[in-house]
Amino acid sequence: MARIRLGHGQGAGGGTVSATGAGRTEGQSPIDAYLDGLFAAARDSDPGAARRLLSETETHLRESAARLRAQGLVPEAAELEAVRRFGPLGTVTPSLRTPWRSVGRLPLRAFMRPAVGLAAVGAIAVGLSGLVSELFGRLWGAGFVSGDLPGVAYTAARCAVLQTPYPGLDCAQAAAAHHWGEVVEYRVAFGVLGLVLLVVWRYLPRWVRLPAGLAPLVGAAAFLLAAGGTGVQALNAAVQGGQGVGAWLSAVAVALPLAAAFAVAALHRRPFSPAAAP
Repeated sequence: MARIRLGHGQGAGGGTVSATGAGRTEGQSPIDAYLDGLFAAARDSDPGAARRLLSETETHLRESAARLRAQGLVPEAAELEAVRRFGPLGTVTPSLRTPWRSVGRLPLRAFMRPAVGLAAVGAIAVGLSGLVSELFGRLWGAGFVSGDLPGVAYTAARCAVLQTPYPGLDCAQAAAAHHWGEVVEYRVAFGVLGLVLLVVWRYLPRWVRLPAGLAPLVGAAAFLLAAGGTGVQALNAAVQGGQGVGAWLSAVAVALPLAAAFAVAALHRRPFSPAAAP
């Protein structure tokens, strides 16, 4: 039966970090260092899957090192080459994730941490769109960001209230300036909430590793929908005269790049099987 070395994780005092991502302490063999790093990375995974992966990995690495020694390499070099051929830890640990077919059987708590993380990113994105709205307003005026569409009218009393902070502006201009401030302030407040959620996310426990790419895929879909919805609103405002386009366009300017970034992240996360290692 393969021996699994359960050490102290990566980069303990005075150790080095190899190109494979495994920490290595003084006097520790390359294979043992790699297995320690893999054990540390597998702590929040399914115990059975982690145990099997560690056993299979150690067997593969030691057999590979033995073949390399038979070819003339000294033990240290043979182990280093075996680890290099096997690949970085980041290519191995995705195999510890829950398979896609089992997502429906996961408890709700498994989704808490990724949901909070996505909510944090979404709220921060809203805050960034507020900053973009501020920029749009300074460049092209408050009306571009938050001007009313044709047909909107205010009572004389409401106009008087709106014009009080903005002497010299007519009712429509004062309304646009007032709404511009609200757009920026409320969105930036959402961004601050997102930063708080990000701190909460950082300390939430990870109950189980979700399938590789699931969270980025959900993020890409959410931001793509947000970009599409706000884009339609921006187009509608543009068709009706251009007032208020900026509020929607600022959301598109933030949501679309984030959708692309999440999509790229989802595409780059592939499951890995130790049996497929060279």
